[in-house]
Amino acid sequence: MLKNKISILVVDDELDICEMVAEILKDEGYNAIIANSYETAIEILKNQNITLLITDIWMNNNTDSGLELLSWSKMHDSFIPVIMMSGHGNIETAMKAAKNGAYDFIEKPFKSERLTLLVDKAIKERNLKIKVLDFELKENERMKLVGSSSVFKNIVQQLNKVSQTNSRVLLSGPSGSGKELIARWIHKKSNRGLYPFIIASCATLSPERVEQVLFGWNEKIKEDQSNQLSTGLFEQANNGTLFFDEICDLPIETQGKLVQAIQDQSFYKLGSNKKINVDVRVISASNKNLLKSMEEGVLREDLFYRLSVAPIEVPPLNKRGEDINDLVNYFLKFISKELGSKNLQLSSETLVVLQNYDWPGNVRQLRNIIEWLIIMYGNQKDLLIMPSHLPPEILGYNEKKKHDSIINNFSLSLKDARKIFEANYLNEQLKRFKGNIAKTSTFIGMDRSALHRKLKELNININKFN
Repeated sequence: MLKNKISILVVDDELDICEMVAEILKDEGYNAIIANSYETAIEILKNQNITLLITDIWMNNNTDSGLELLSWSKMHDSFIPVIMMSGHGNIETAMKAAKNGAYDFIEKPFKSERLTLLVDKAIKERNLKIKVLDFELKENERMKLVGSSSVFKNIVQQLNKVSQTNSRVLLSGPSGSGKELIARWIHKKSNRGLYPFIIASCATLSPERVEQVLFGWNEKIKEDQSNQLSTGLFEQANNGTLFFDEICDLPIETQGKLVQAIQDQSFYKLGSNKKINVDVRVISASNKNLLKSMEEGVLREDLFYRLSVAPIEVPPLNKRGEDINDLVNYFLKFISKELGSKNLQLSSETLVVLQNYDWPGNVRQLRNIIEWLIIMYGNQKDLLIMPSHLPPEILGYNEKKKHDSIINNFSLSLKDARKIFEANYLNEQLKRFKGNIAKTSTFIGMDRSALHRKLKELNININKFN
Protein backbone atom coordinates (compact mmCIF):
# COMPACT_ATOMS: atom_id res chain seq x y z
CA MET A 1 0.00 0.00 0.00
CA LEU A 2 1.30 3.46 -0.96
CA LYS A 3 2.01 5.68 2.05
CA ASN A 4 -0.02 8.58 0.66
CA LYS A 5 -3.06 6.25 0.71
CA ILE A 6 -2.60 5.64 4.44
CA SER A 7 -4.55 8.08 6.66
CA ILE A 8 -3.33 8.51 10.23
CA LEU A 9 -5.46 10.37 12.79
CA VAL A 10 -3.51 12.36 15.42
CA VAL A 11 -5.53 13.41 18.49
CA ASP A 12 -4.30 15.85 21.16
CA ASP A 13 -5.90 18.85 22.85
CA GLU A 14 -2.69 20.81 22.28
CA LEU A 15 -2.73 22.01 18.67
CA ASP A 16 1.05 22.51 18.42
CA ILE A 17 1.65 18.85 19.36
CA CYS A 18 -0.93 17.69 16.79
CA GLU A 19 0.74 19.75 14.08
CA MET A 20 4.24 18.61 15.07
CA VAL A 21 3.27 14.91 14.90
CA ALA A 22 1.37 15.49 11.65
CA GLU A 23 4.43 17.14 10.07
CA ILE A 24 6.64 14.16 11.05
CA LEU A 25 4.14 11.79 9.43
CA LYS A 26 3.74 13.91 6.29
CA ASP A 27 7.54 13.99 5.88
CA GLU A 28 7.37 10.17 5.81
CA GLY A 29 4.73 10.34 3.05
CA TYR A 30 1.62 9.56 5.12
CA ASN A 31 -1.69 11.43 4.98
CA ALA A 32 -2.05 12.95 8.49
CA ILE A 33 -5.35 14.24 9.91
CA ILE A 34 -5.59 16.09 13.24
CA ALA A 35 -8.30 16.40 15.91
CA ASN A 36 -8.29 18.42 19.17
CA SER A 37 -10.96 16.53 21.09
CA TYR A 38 -12.57 13.17 21.73
CA GLU A 39 -15.79 14.24 19.93
CA THR A 40 -14.00 15.47 16.80
CA ALA A 41 -11.93 12.27 16.65
CA ILE A 42 -15.09 10.13 16.82
CA GLU A 43 -16.64 11.99 13.87
CA ILE A 44 -13.48 11.54 11.79
CA LEU A 45 -13.28 7.82 12.62
CA LYS A 46 -16.94 7.42 11.64
CA ASN A 47 -16.67 9.25 8.32
CA GLN A 48 -13.14 8.63 7.04
CA ASN A 49 -11.07 5.57 6.29
CA ILE A 50 -8.47 5.74 9.07
CA THR A 51 -5.58 3.25 9.07
CA LEU A 52 -3.88 4.21 12.34
CA LEU A 53 -4.84 6.26 15.43
CA ILE A 54 -2.32 8.18 17.56
CA THR A 55 -3.94 9.76 20.61
CA ASP A 56 -2.96 11.51 23.82
CA ILE A 57 -4.28 9.90 27.02
CA TRP A 58 -5.04 13.07 29.00
CA MET A 59 -7.16 15.60 27.06
CA ASN A 60 -9.32 18.56 28.07
CA ASN A 61 -8.80 17.86 31.80
CA ASN A 62 -10.10 14.31 31.41
CA THR A 63 -7.43 11.82 32.51
CA ASP A 64 -9.19 8.93 30.70
CA SER A 65 -10.25 10.68 27.50
CA GLY A 66 -7.63 8.89 25.37
CA LEU A 67 -8.47 5.51 26.91
CA GLU A 68 -12.16 6.09 26.17
CA LEU A 69 -11.26 6.91 22.56
CA LEU A 70 -9.16 3.73 22.43
CA SER A 71 -12.14 1.63 23.60
CA TRP A 72 -14.51 3.27 21.11
CA SER A 73 -12.04 2.79 18.25
CA LYS A 74 -11.61 -0.93 19.03
CA MET A 75 -15.39 -1.44 18.93
CA HIS A 76 -15.67 0.61 15.72
CA ASP A 77 -12.83 -1.15 13.84
CA SER A 78 -10.62 -3.62 15.68
CA PHE A 79 -8.05 -3.51 12.84
CA ILE A 80 -7.09 0.11 13.55
CA PRO A 81 -3.91 0.01 15.68
CA VAL A 82 -3.79 2.66 18.40
CA ILE A 83 -0.58 4.28 19.68
CA MET A 84 -1.05 6.12 22.97
CA MET A 85 0.90 9.30 23.85
CA SER A 86 1.29 10.85 27.29
CA GLY A 87 3.30 13.56 29.05
CA HIS A 88 2.31 12.05 32.39
CA GLY A 89 3.47 8.55 31.62
CA ASN A 90 3.99 5.83 34.16
CA ILE A 91 4.01 2.04 34.16
CA GLU A 92 0.44 1.84 35.45
CA THR A 93 -0.87 4.04 32.60
CA ALA A 94 1.05 2.06 29.97
CA MET A 95 -0.27 -1.25 31.34
CA LYS A 96 -3.84 0.07 31.36
CA ALA A 97 -3.50 1.18 27.73
CA ALA A 98 -2.06 -2.21 26.72
CA LYS A 99 -4.84 -4.05 28.57
CA ASN A 100 -7.45 -2.02 26.66
CA GLY A 101 -5.91 -3.01 23.31
CA ALA A 102 -3.37 -0.28 22.54
CA TYR A 103 -0.65 -1.28 20.08
CA ASP A 104 2.05 0.62 22.01
CA PHE A 105 2.70 3.53 24.35
CA ILE A 106 5.04 6.47 23.73
CA GLU A 107 6.00 9.07 26.32
CA LYS A 108 6.26 12.79 25.44
CA PRO A 109 8.61 14.29 24.49
CA PHE A 110 9.76 11.65 21.99
CA LYS A 111 12.16 11.45 19.06
CA SER A 112 10.68 11.43 15.59
CA GLU A 113 12.63 8.24 14.73
CA ARG A 114 10.95 6.42 17.62
CA LEU A 115 7.49 7.53 16.43
CA THR A 116 8.03 6.64 12.76
CA LEU A 117 9.40 3.22 13.73
CA LEU A 118 6.29 2.50 15.82
CA VAL A 119 3.99 3.73 13.05
CA ASP A 120 5.73 1.56 10.44
CA LYS A 121 5.54 -1.57 12.64
CA ALA A 122 1.90 -0.95 13.59
CA ILE A 123 0.79 -0.60 9.95
CA LYS A 124 2.73 -3.72 8.89
CA GLU A 125 1.10 -5.76 11.67
CA ARG A 126 -2.34 -4.40 10.72
CA ASN A 127 -1.83 -5.41 7.08
CA LEU A 128 -0.64 -8.86 8.16
CA LYS A 129 -3.74 -9.36 10.34
CA ILE A 130 -5.98 -8.40 7.42
CA LYS A 131 -4.14 -10.82 5.10
CA VAL A 132 -4.47 -13.64 7.65
CA LEU A 133 -8.18 -12.95 8.07
CA ASP A 134 -8.65 -12.82 4.29
CA PHE A 135 -6.81 -16.13 3.94
CA GLU A 136 -8.94 -17.74 6.67
CA LEU A 137 -12.16 -16.50 5.04
CA LYS A 138 -11.06 -17.89 1.65
CA GLU A 139 -9.98 -21.16 3.28
CA ASN A 140 -13.32 -21.51 5.08
CA GLU A 141 -15.15 -20.78 1.83
CA ARG A 142 -12.99 -23.27 -0.07
CA MET A 143 -13.66 -25.97 2.53
CA LYS A 144 -17.40 -25.41 2.62
CA LEU A 145 -19.55 -28.54 2.33
CA VAL A 146 -22.27 -27.76 -0.21
CA GLY A 147 -25.56 -29.58 -0.67
CA SER A 148 -29.14 -29.82 0.56
CA SER A 149 -30.18 -33.35 -0.44
CA SER A 150 -31.17 -35.86 2.23
CA VAL A 151 -28.15 -38.00 1.26
CA PHE A 152 -25.79 -35.07 1.80
CA LYS A 153 -27.45 -33.95 5.04
CA ASN A 154 -27.01 -37.45 6.43
CA ILE A 155 -23.27 -37.34 5.65
CA VAL A 156 -22.91 -33.92 7.32
CA GLN A 157 -24.62 -35.27 10.45
CA GLN A 158 -22.07 -38.09 10.58
CA LEU A 159 -19.18 -35.68 10.02
CA ASN A 160 -20.35 -33.36 12.81
CA LYS A 161 -20.25 -36.30 15.21
CA VAL A 162 -16.89 -37.78 14.19
CA SER A 163 -15.12 -34.40 14.00
CA GLN A 164 -15.56 -33.92 17.76
CA THR A 165 -13.75 -37.18 18.53
CA ASN A 166 -10.26 -38.54 17.92
CA SER A 167 -11.62 -41.65 16.22
CA ARG A 168 -10.00 -42.89 13.02
CA VAL A 169 -12.17 -42.28 9.96
CA LEU A 170 -12.21 -44.29 6.73
CA LEU A 171 -13.74 -42.51 3.73
CA SER A 172 -14.79 -44.57 0.73
CA GLY A 173 -16.10 -43.22 -2.54
CA PRO A 174 -15.19 -42.65 -6.19
CA SER A 175 -12.45 -40.29 -7.36
CA GLY A 176 -13.48 -36.66 -7.38
CA SER A 177 -16.32 -37.09 -4.88
CA GLY A 178 -14.66 -34.87 -2.26
CA LYS A 179 -12.90 -37.26 0.14
CA GLU A 180 -9.88 -35.01 0.75
CA LEU A 181 -12.15 -31.99 1.27
CA ILE A 182 -14.13 -33.96 3.86
CA ALA A 183 -10.92 -35.06 5.60
CA ARG A 184 -9.75 -31.44 5.80
CA TRP A 185 -13.19 -30.39 7.09
CA ILE A 186 -13.07 -33.01 9.87
CA HIS A 187 -9.59 -31.82 10.86
CA LYS A 188 -10.60 -28.14 10.82
CA LYS A 189 -13.64 -28.76 13.02
CA SER A 190 -11.77 -30.96 15.51
CA ASN A 191 -9.70 -29.90 18.50
CA ARG A 192 -6.64 -30.52 16.31
CA GLY A 193 -7.59 -27.77 13.84
CA LEU A 194 -4.68 -25.49 14.80
CA TYR A 195 -2.14 -28.27 14.23
CA PRO A 196 -0.84 -29.72 10.92
CA PHE A 197 -2.94 -31.56 8.34
CA ILE A 198 -0.46 -33.78 6.49
CA ILE A 199 -1.25 -35.82 3.35
CA ALA A 200 0.32 -39.17 2.57
CA SER A 201 -0.51 -39.74 -1.10
CA CYS A 202 -0.11 -43.51 -1.18
CA ALA A 203 -0.44 -43.81 -4.98
CA THR A 204 2.63 -41.61 -5.54
CA LEU A 205 4.86 -43.00 -2.77
CA SER A 206 7.79 -44.98 -4.13
CA PRO A 207 7.78 -48.56 -2.70
CA GLU A 208 11.54 -48.22 -2.07
CA ARG A 209 11.19 -45.04 0.01
CA VAL A 210 7.68 -45.30 1.47
CA GLU A 211 8.86 -46.18 5.00
CA GLN A 212 11.42 -43.38 4.99
CA VAL A 213 8.72 -40.91 3.97
CA LEU A 214 6.28 -42.11 6.63
CA PHE A 215 8.63 -42.67 9.56
CA GLY A 216 11.77 -40.67 8.69
CA TRP A 217 15.38 -41.79 9.02
CA ASN A 218 18.46 -41.43 11.16
CA GLU A 219 20.40 -38.46 9.74
CA LYS A 220 23.74 -40.23 10.23
CA ILE A 221 22.93 -42.95 7.70
CA LYS A 222 21.60 -40.55 5.09
CA GLU A 223 24.46 -38.15 4.51
CA ASP A 224 23.72 -38.07 0.79
CA GLN A 225 20.29 -36.65 1.55
CA SER A 226 21.42 -33.98 4.00
CA ASN A 227 19.39 -31.39 2.10
CA GLN A 228 16.16 -33.29 2.84
CA LEU A 229 14.17 -33.44 6.05
CA SER A 230 14.80 -36.60 8.05
CA THR A 231 11.42 -36.13 9.73
CA GLY A 232 8.72 -38.47 8.43
CA LEU A 233 5.07 -37.62 7.80
CA PHE A 234 3.98 -39.17 11.11
CA GLU A 235 6.26 -36.86 13.06
CA GLN A 236 5.27 -33.84 10.95
CA ALA A 237 1.61 -34.53 11.77
CA ASN A 238 2.19 -34.67 15.55
CA ASN A 239 -0.86 -33.31 17.44
CA GLY A 240 -2.65 -32.97 14.10
CA THR A 241 -4.06 -35.25 11.41
CA LEU A 242 -2.37 -37.59 8.93
CA PHE A 243 -4.51 -38.28 5.86
CA PHE A 244 -3.76 -41.46 3.87
CA ASP A 245 -5.11 -40.85 0.37
CA GLU A 246 -5.81 -44.11 -1.52
CA ILE A 247 -4.73 -46.36 1.34
CA CYS A 248 -5.02 -49.52 -0.80
CA ASP A 249 -2.04 -48.35 -2.88
CA LEU A 250 0.27 -48.59 0.14
CA PRO A 251 2.69 -51.57 -0.19
CA ILE A 252 1.44 -54.56 1.79
CA GLU A 253 4.75 -54.83 3.70
CA THR A 254 4.44 -51.24 4.92
CA GLN A 255 0.83 -51.79 5.96
CA GLY A 256 2.00 -54.10 8.77
CA LYS A 257 4.27 -51.43 10.24
CA LEU A 258 1.47 -48.90 9.83
CA VAL A 259 -0.85 -51.06 11.94
CA GLN A 260 1.68 -51.00 14.78
CA ALA A 261 2.37 -47.27 14.48
CA ILE A 262 -1.33 -46.39 14.54
CA GLN A 263 -2.05 -48.69 17.46
CA ASP A 264 0.90 -47.64 19.64
CA GLN A 265 1.22 -44.05 18.40
CA SER A 266 4.95 -44.68 18.18
CA PHE A 267 7.55 -45.89 15.65
CA TYR A 268 11.27 -46.14 14.90
CA LYS A 269 13.03 -44.11 12.27
CA LEU A 270 14.95 -46.03 9.63
CA GLY A 271 18.36 -46.93 11.07
CA SER A 272 17.48 -45.89 14.63
CA ASN A 273 16.59 -47.82 17.79
CA LYS A 274 15.09 -44.77 19.48
CA LYS A 275 11.29 -44.89 19.76
CA ILE A 276 9.43 -41.75 18.62
CA ASN A 277 6.12 -41.09 20.37
CA VAL A 278 3.43 -39.03 18.60
CA ASP A 279 -0.21 -38.03 18.99
CA VAL A 280 -1.69 -38.33 15.50
CA ARG A 281 -5.24 -38.76 14.27
CA VAL A 282 -5.45 -40.90 11.14
CA ILE A 283 -8.03 -40.38 8.40
CA SER A 284 -7.89 -42.66 5.36
CA ALA A 285 -9.61 -42.76 1.99
CA SER A 286 -9.99 -45.11 -0.95
CA ASN A 287 -11.89 -45.23 -4.23
CA LYS A 288 -11.68 -49.04 -4.31
CA ASN A 289 -14.04 -51.71 -2.99
CA LEU A 290 -12.37 -52.28 0.39
CA LEU A 291 -13.86 -55.73 1.07
CA LYS A 292 -12.74 -56.92 -2.37
CA SER A 293 -9.29 -55.39 -1.76
CA MET A 294 -8.96 -57.49 1.41
CA GLU A 295 -10.04 -60.63 -0.42
CA GLU A 296 -7.43 -59.97 -3.12
CA GLY A 297 -4.69 -59.38 -0.52
CA VAL A 298 -4.21 -55.72 -1.47
CA LEU A 299 -5.37 -54.42 1.91
CA ARG A 300 -4.48 -56.07 5.22
CA GLU A 301 -7.54 -57.04 7.23
CA ASP A 302 -6.05 -55.86 10.53
CA LEU A 303 -5.24 -52.44 8.97
CA PHE A 304 -8.78 -52.15 7.62
CA TYR A 305 -10.28 -52.67 11.07
CA ARG A 306 -7.81 -50.23 12.65
CA LEU A 307 -8.75 -47.54 10.13
CA SER A 308 -12.51 -48.02 9.91
CA VAL A 309 -13.56 -47.08 13.43
CA ALA A 310 -15.87 -44.54 11.79
CA PRO A 311 -16.49 -45.58 8.15
CA ILE A 312 -18.21 -42.99 5.94
CA GLU A 313 -19.30 -43.63 2.36
CA VAL A 314 -19.12 -40.59 0.08
CA PRO A 315 -21.66 -41.03 -2.75
CA PRO A 316 -20.94 -40.22 -6.41
CA LEU A 317 -22.44 -37.00 -7.75
CA ASN A 318 -25.01 -38.86 -9.89
CA LYS A 319 -26.48 -40.25 -6.64
CA ARG A 320 -27.00 -36.76 -5.22
CA GLY A 321 -28.35 -34.96 -8.28
CA GLU A 322 -30.45 -32.65 -6.07
CA ASP A 323 -27.20 -30.99 -4.96
CA ILE A 324 -26.10 -30.01 -8.46
CA ASN A 325 -27.90 -26.64 -8.40
CA ASP A 326 -26.33 -25.79 -5.02
CA LEU A 327 -22.88 -26.84 -6.23
CA VAL A 328 -23.20 -24.90 -9.49
CA ASN A 329 -24.18 -21.70 -7.64
CA TYR A 330 -21.34 -22.18 -5.14
CA PHE A 331 -18.69 -22.77 -7.81
CA LEU A 332 -19.96 -19.86 -9.93
CA LYS A 333 -19.64 -17.46 -7.00
CA PHE A 334 -16.36 -18.82 -5.61
CA ILE A 335 -14.46 -19.24 -8.91
CA SER A 336 -15.72 -15.92 -10.31
CA LYS A 337 -14.31 -14.16 -7.26
CA GLU A 338 -11.07 -16.15 -7.50
CA LEU A 339 -10.57 -15.33 -11.20
CA GLY A 340 -11.91 -11.79 -10.97
CA SER A 341 -14.66 -12.49 -13.52
CA LYS A 342 -18.35 -11.63 -13.71
CA ASN A 343 -20.74 -14.07 -12.05
CA LEU A 344 -22.39 -16.01 -14.89
CA GLN A 345 -26.02 -17.08 -14.95
CA LEU A 346 -27.06 -20.53 -16.18
CA SER A 347 -30.40 -21.02 -17.93
CA SER A 348 -32.92 -23.52 -16.56
CA GLU A 349 -32.35 -25.67 -19.67
CA THR A 350 -28.61 -25.75 -18.96
CA LEU A 351 -29.21 -26.81 -15.37
CA VAL A 352 -31.45 -29.65 -16.58
CA VAL A 353 -28.66 -30.84 -18.91
CA LEU A 354 -26.17 -30.79 -16.01
CA GLN A 355 -28.62 -32.67 -13.78
CA ASN A 356 -29.03 -35.38 -16.42
CA TYR A 357 -25.30 -35.86 -17.03
CA ASP A 358 -23.68 -38.95 -15.49
CA TRP A 359 -20.63 -37.12 -13.96
CA PRO A 360 -17.93 -39.82 -14.16
CA GLY A 361 -15.48 -37.32 -12.62
CA ASN A 362 -17.96 -36.35 -9.86
CA VAL A 363 -17.76 -33.01 -8.02
CA ARG A 364 -14.23 -32.35 -9.28
CA GLN A 365 -15.46 -32.61 -12.87
CA LEU A 366 -18.40 -30.27 -12.16
CA ARG A 367 -16.01 -27.71 -10.69
CA ASN A 368 -13.79 -27.96 -13.77
CA ILE A 369 -16.80 -27.45 -16.07
CA ILE A 370 -17.86 -24.29 -14.19
CA GLU A 371 -14.28 -22.98 -14.23
CA TRP A 372 -14.13 -23.63 -18.00
CA LEU A 373 -17.38 -21.69 -18.51
CA ILE A 374 -16.07 -18.75 -16.47
CA ILE A 375 -12.77 -18.71 -18.39
CA MET A 376 -14.56 -18.86 -21.76
CA TYR A 377 -17.48 -16.53 -21.07
CA GLY A 378 -16.74 -14.74 -17.77
CA ASN A 379 -15.98 -11.39 -19.40
CA GLN A 380 -19.28 -11.18 -21.30
CA LYS A 381 -21.77 -8.99 -19.47
CA ASP A 382 -25.29 -10.38 -18.79
CA LEU A 383 -24.63 -13.57 -20.80
CA LEU A 384 -27.08 -16.36 -20.03
CA ILE A 385 -25.33 -19.73 -20.39
CA MET A 386 -27.36 -22.02 -22.65
CA PRO A 387 -26.75 -25.76 -23.29
CA SER A 388 -24.89 -24.85 -26.51
CA HIS A 389 -22.25 -23.07 -24.40
CA LEU A 390 -21.37 -26.26 -22.51
CA PRO A 391 -18.13 -28.11 -23.36
CA PRO A 392 -18.20 -30.99 -25.88
CA GLU A 393 -17.94 -33.72 -23.23
CA ILE A 394 -21.34 -32.69 -21.83
CA LEU A 395 -23.04 -31.99 -25.16
CA GLY A 396 -21.74 -35.24 -26.68
CA TYR A 397 -23.02 -37.28 -23.74
CA ASN A 398 -26.40 -35.53 -23.84
CA GLU A 399 -26.84 -36.16 -27.57
CA LYS A 400 -25.83 -39.83 -27.21
CA LYS A 401 -28.27 -40.27 -24.31
CA LYS A 402 -31.09 -38.75 -26.38
CA HIS A 403 -30.18 -40.92 -29.39
CA ASP A 404 -30.06 -44.15 -27.31
CA SER A 405 -33.38 -43.27 -25.73
CA ILE A 406 -35.01 -42.71 -29.15
CA ILE A 407 -33.63 -46.02 -30.52
CA ASN A 408 -34.87 -47.97 -27.48
CA ASN A 409 -38.32 -46.35 -27.62
CA PHE A 410 -38.82 -47.38 -31.29
CA SER A 411 -39.45 -50.94 -30.12
CA LEU A 412 -42.31 -49.85 -27.85
CA SER A 413 -45.94 -49.08 -28.51
CA LEU A 414 -46.88 -45.38 -28.63
CA LYS A 415 -48.72 -45.71 -25.28
CA ASP A 416 -45.71 -47.30 -23.51
CA ALA A 417 -43.21 -44.86 -25.07
CA ARG A 418 -45.38 -41.92 -23.94
CA LYS A 419 -45.49 -43.34 -20.41
CA ILE A 420 -41.71 -43.61 -20.29
CA PHE A 421 -41.29 -40.06 -21.58
CA GLU A 422 -43.83 -38.67 -19.09
CA ALA A 423 -42.20 -40.53 -16.18
CA ASN A 424 -38.71 -39.32 -17.11
CA TYR A 425 -39.93 -35.78 -17.71
CA LEU A 426 -41.84 -35.51 -14.42
CA ASN A 427 -38.99 -37.13 -12.46
CA GLU A 428 -36.58 -34.49 -13.78
CA GLN A 429 -38.96 -31.59 -13.10
CA LEU A 430 -39.70 -32.81 -9.55
CA LYS A 431 -35.99 -33.22 -8.95
CA ARG A 432 -35.41 -29.72 -10.27
CA PHE A 433 -38.04 -28.18 -7.95
CA LYS A 434 -37.12 -30.48 -5.01
CA GLY A 435 -40.53 -32.12 -4.91
CA ASN A 436 -42.47 -28.83 -4.76
CA ILE A 437 -45.79 -29.68 -6.43
CA ALA A 438 -46.92 -26.06 -6.72
CA LYS A 439 -43.76 -24.95 -8.57
CA THR A 440 -43.72 -28.08 -10.75
CA SER A 441 -47.37 -27.75 -11.78
CA THR A 442 -46.89 -24.04 -12.63
CA PHE A 443 -43.80 -24.73 -14.75
CA ILE A 444 -45.25 -27.65 -16.73
CA GLY A 445 -48.69 -25.99 -17.08
CA MET A 446 -50.73 -28.72 -15.39
CA ASP A 447 -53.32 -28.37 -12.64
CA ARG A 448 -52.12 -29.64 -9.25
CA SER A 449 -54.86 -32.24 -8.89
CA ALA A 450 -54.17 -33.49 -12.43
CA LEU A 451 -50.46 -33.67 -11.62
CA HIS A 452 -51.17 -35.71 -8.49
CA ARG A 453 -53.27 -38.15 -10.52
CA LYS A 454 -50.56 -38.43 -13.17
CA LEU A 455 -47.90 -39.15 -10.53
CA LYS A 456 -50.10 -41.86 -9.02
CA GLU A 457 -50.69 -43.35 -12.47
CA LEU A 458 -46.95 -43.44 -13.20
CA ASN A 459 -46.15 -44.74 -9.71
CA ILE A 460 -43.84 -41.77 -8.88
CA ASN A 461 -43.26 -41.33 -5.15
CA ILE A 462 -43.16 -37.60 -4.36
CA ASN A 463 -41.47 -38.20 -0.97
CA LYS A 464 -38.13 -39.16 -2.54
CA PHE A 465 -37.66 -35.60 -3.82
CA ASN A 466 -38.19 -33.84 -0.47
